[in-house]
Amino acid sequence: MPGRVKFRGQLVLGAAAAAVGVAQVPVHAQSGKNQESYKTPANLEDIVVTAQKRASRLSDVPAAIAAFSGTYIQERGVSDFEGLVEQTPGVSITSDFGGSASKVISVRGLGGTDDYRPNGSSSAALHIDDVYQTSNLFLSLPFFDVERVEVLKGPQGTLYGRNSTAGVINVITKDPGNSFSGYATAELASYDRYRVEAAVGGPLTETLSARIAVLGDWGGGFMKGRGAGAAAGRRIFAGTPAVPDPGARDGWGDRDMQAIRGTLLWRMPTGGKLRLKAFTSRDQGENQISDSVQGISNQGYFETDNDPYTFYSNRYPHRDIRMSGGSLSLEQPLTDHVTLNSVVGYQYGKRHVEGASGTPYRIFDFDFSDKVRQKSLEVRLSGDIGPFDWVIGGYAVNDRVKFLTDINLTDLAATVIRTDYVQTRKSRAVFGQIDWRISNQFTLTGGLRYTDDKARFSGSSIDANPYGVSQGAARFPDVPVYFDNRTRDNNVSGRLTLSYKPIDEVKVYASYGTGYKAGGFDGSSIFSQVEALPLKPENVKAYEAGLKVSTDSQFYASVDAFYYDLSELQAFTVVPPSPASIRINVGKSRLYGVDLSVGFNLIRNDLHSLRLEAGGTLLDSRITEFIGSPSQVAQNLGNDLPAAPHRTANASLVHKIQLGGGLEFTTTFDARHKSGEYKRLNNLPTSHVGSYTLLGLRGELSSDAGWSVFAYVRNLTDEVYLIDRNTAQRLVGSPRTFGGGVRYEF
Repeated sequence: MPGRVKFRGQLVLGAAAAAVGVAQVPVHAQSGKNQESYKTPANLEDIVVTAQKRASRLSDVPAAIAAFSGTYIQERGVSDFEGLVEQTPGVSITSDFGGSASKVISVRGLGGTDDYRPNGSSSAALHIDDVYQTSNLFLSLPFFDVERVEVLKGPQGTLYGRNSTAGVINVITKDPGNSFSGYATAELASYDRYRVEAAVGGPLTETLSARIAVLGDWGGGFMKGRGAGAAAGRRIFAGTPAVPDPGARDGWGDRDMQAIRGTLLWRMPTGGKLRLKAFTSRDQGENQISDSVQGISNQGYFETDNDPYTFYSNRYPHRDIRMSGGSLSLEQPLTDHVTLNSVVGYQYGKRHVEGASGTPYRIFDFDFSDKVRQKSLEVRLSGDIGPFDWVIGGYAVNDRVKFLTDINLTDLAATVIRTDYVQTRKSRAVFGQIDWRISNQFTLTGGLRYTDDKARFSGSSIDANPYGVSQGAARFPDVPVYFDNRTRDNNVSGRLTLSYKPIDEVKVYASYGTGYKAGGFDGSSIFSQVEALPLKPENVKAYEAGLKVSTDSQFYASVDAFYYDLSELQAFTVVPPSPASIRINVGKSRLYGVDLSVGFNLIRNDLHSLRLEAGGTLLDSRITEFIGSPSQVAQNLGNDLPAAPHRTANASLVHKIQLGGGLEFTTTFDARHKSGEYKRLNNLPTSHVGSYTLLGLRGELSSDAGWSVFAYVRNLTDEVYLIDRNTAQRLVGSPRTFGGGVRYEF
């Protein structure tokens, strides 16, 4: 296939972010930011993750995991999932044409075909403070006051259940410490961006502590709107309004985000911990509009320039996304060898998103109005008996999604198509996992999970005919469409892993596991009864083998090879006579590749330290069976999966120098490379985005007194790179930006 790259014999490196400062040193032990940073444990086995639903040393987990400390996230300016993806080899993001309000994430080539609508669930399951987020809407949540983030690559069907075929993203926010502590950060950057973040917490009584964190993020828009251009005032159909001209506007795409989170932690007389977290956020930012490629939009509108940072439109779309929720978690030792954990979660999201199609003509402009409400409960018992560590549990989640969409087709069909849907889902599961320490060197891990899912999808698509002159009947003969469909699936998934530890510094493992994504419904506009039918469940069989090395000298390395067999992949494609992409089941596909990571000190003494961390992912994917018409088979069979780049790599070089008087200066240079990838299933050249390399540089002067001053430049070479492309439309990434700020910790 054109563009296919064989990776035989290649070696690509990218960031081994798992080795960056995720330590057991408690927050209250800090006497200043630079001291805490410099006192990262000498033994990397002290890095702790909770990927297996219990605290484990990173080097002991027989799986590919990238873990990012809160300090790492803060220093790299990661404020959302797009920023996280840029730090993680093997992970890609597609924003579609709702901009930052409609993201999907792929891990090792899985997930790039996910539905960005609110009834869709990511194949990379998102968990925040141990609460699973059922809707892609929650990928718009901001990052702030984060303790760490863990990215688990590969199917996680046993402990995390459905919709984790690609992997899991765990976000853990900070708890209050045992003493009064906090921080405040203020930052200014290019394109009038300014950001403030602060948190404070500590004990209220001997047993009760609290923490509150706030965030404000504004500005940063880098696009230039040129209004409706030559289309202004034109009327395609008699009886419809002329194309409006909103005028020119620079700096479009500004953020406008505010968020607050509160935490109460009660250390109970029974020896347990009861934790209450509550948050609310509101995003009233400006939605980035896609630009046309080579000056011609999907609808044939000709631009006067091919500047990727300019666009033409009949309006400037906004978004209003409100989210709130919380969780109540209990950790209670029942005996010396048994612990009870339970988590009750509630999430609510409401958003209105406006979008334009990269042309001033009103052709598939859209307004989304979505509401999502979910309730969940997980209860686990874990413990140890002799050579066995075990965990068993049960899980339940209900969610309800209501979404209304207006597709503006004024200049295509003299009408507006209105869709009004409601989806309800219920999922129940029981699971268990056991680690058997056969000897000091060998451990056998096995786990199973049974899941039962129910969903109902009802609603309608109608021709609203707002002008009384609709041409919709000719273009959409099956509209109006009314439907009320149900689906029920059940699944048994599991994982079996054998690990071998010949010496304390080395672990070798091999595993076989399965993953499952529940059947569901297409959330895009429905133009026929067939499009409203349920999708079949997606299943994956995963084979992995890996090696981890971690030494007292802060050397860390890992290699993880994987092979996936997929069946019934849920993916977007065009199925005539529908004019839009809809979701279908792809017959079969396969992926294989290898993850690599390494971290070590080049210099470490009382005055200097210089550390290199690097790693990457080599990946190959292919559709091996496609069910459809002969033309569809010819167009899709043998293709790469969407958002599955053959090579991704990260590297960072961090230098610290002690200046005396309690001062330290840190210089960080980082690089991110991603090879070209297709963003659509059909692998047309018009869905291909090219390779790119992003470089960043940061300097920070910090003091033992707790204050620090920093400055940075991102996208150092001002690389033009694309987040998404579909035929003649493209979404471009951020140009070179400069910024700086101050931070105080106490």
